[in-house]
Amino acid sequence: MDNGPQQISDAAELQQVQRQARAVYVKSVITAAILTAIALIP
Repeated sequence: MDNGPQQISDAAELQQVQRQARAVYVKSVITAAILTAIALIP
């Protein structure tokens, strides 16, 4: 099932995957910031 990293040759698919990766990154940064703020509240 997992053959390691796969090269994406279709430009539209590559753009979609990059957009999804950016969304995951932004959500993770926001979640980390919220959890950090909660942890710092006395």
